[in-house]
Amino acid sequence: MINLYLSLLGGIPVMGLIVFAAAAVITGDYFAKAWSVNGSGIYLLFAFFGYFFSGFFYIPTLLREGLIVTSVTWLVLSTAGFLIIGALVFKETLSPVQIFAIILGILSISILSLYH
Repeated sequence: MINLYLSLLGGIPVMGLIVFAAAAVITGDYFAKAWSVNGSGIYLLFAFFGYFFSGFFYIPTLLREGLIVTSVTWLVLSTAGFLIIGALVFKETLSPVQIFAIILGILSISILSLYH
């Protein structure tokens, strides 16, 4: 079973797996937020699927790249997605201090990932 899993995902480049993992967690968070707004159980189920598939795609990256590089890349992509979903879809607002802190966080994570 594990060999099948690894052979299915082994041909996908590491960056592709990280992009899929980030997209899946963003999807999971979208449905989790939708569930928190209206309480529909189907949204909660989709959120769990999103989180599952994030791990499904992310875990094999660790066989080919280090934890720091893969997790930082996943974090930057995921954070960008969370910001877009929160601001555009759910109309959440941030204070200027929060915006500044997010920019600093993304910059620091990006700089860390450049020097691996």
